[in-house]
Formats: sequence, structure tokens, C-alpha cells
Amino acid sequence: MNNDELKAALTDTIPWVKLSGLKVDIFEKGHVRLTVPVNPLHINHVGIVYAGTYFMLMEVAGAALFLASYGVDRFIPINKAMGIRFLKPASTDIYCELNLTKEKADEMLAPIIERGKGDWILDMKTVDEAGKIVAESTCTYHIIPLPKV
Repeated sequence: MNNDELKAALTDTIPWVKLSGLKVDIFEKGHVRLTVPVNPLHINHVGIVYAGTYFMLMEVAGAALFLASYGVDRFIPINKAMGIRFLKPASTDIYCELNLTKEKADEMLAPIIERGKGDWILDMKTVDEAGKIVAESTCTYHIIPLPKV
């Protein structure tokens, strides 16, 4: 898959993600940025961004970083566990930008290559339009071999 196909897979494969309006702003080796626009789908009963929107954004952003860093030739990520800390209510678009150096990417993947599968743990932040960190997360992805189709 090329980068355009990977970006489309991130936004179009899961129906709710597609409906969400999630955008892949940056998708390059070791660097991704995804944005969710504020719209009625993402606003809760008190007028702020719904908790599930934060979860979706960070979960997909982490998967995007995995794909941008390693491709899909050998492994794919599956969300195994995720903890979120809500720091400040958001009422604007939110984004998650992640970076991973080649050295850190190699270090994180080495035990997975050795065992053929394993956990890949990523800390991330969600930011609002004003640049304020509104949520933080630690997500554990279970990395498995690419299923044979």
C-alpha cells in the first residue's frame, strides 16, 4: 500500500471514523497529525467534545503512527488497552500529533520481531485549536502478523 491508500484506510475503513470527519493532516515516516473537526456528531450534552471522540482520535493516531513508521507488509496494530486523562474541556477542533525517531521505532519493534507479536505502547496528547493540551493517553497496541487473506 502507498501512503494515500494507507491514509484512506485510516479514515474510511471504520464507518464511525469515516462519519467523524477525521482528517489525516500529516502522514510521513515517523510523523503523523490527525484532526477531528468540531461538529454536532462530536459535541456532548453540555456543549463540549464528547469523550469518545478523544478516544477515537488518539487510538487512530497511534495506529497511523505505526503504519507510517513500519508500513503494513509484516504487522498490524490492534488496540489492547487505553487509558485517557481528560485535562481541559474542548469545544473546538482537536488534533493529535505524534513523532517517532527511526532509532526509537526500531527499539520499540525489536521485541515484537523477536517474538512474532507483542505490545507496542504509546503515550500521546490531544490539543485544541488554542494549543492547549486537553487530554493525554497511554495506548497499548497488540501488534500481530499481517493476516493472510
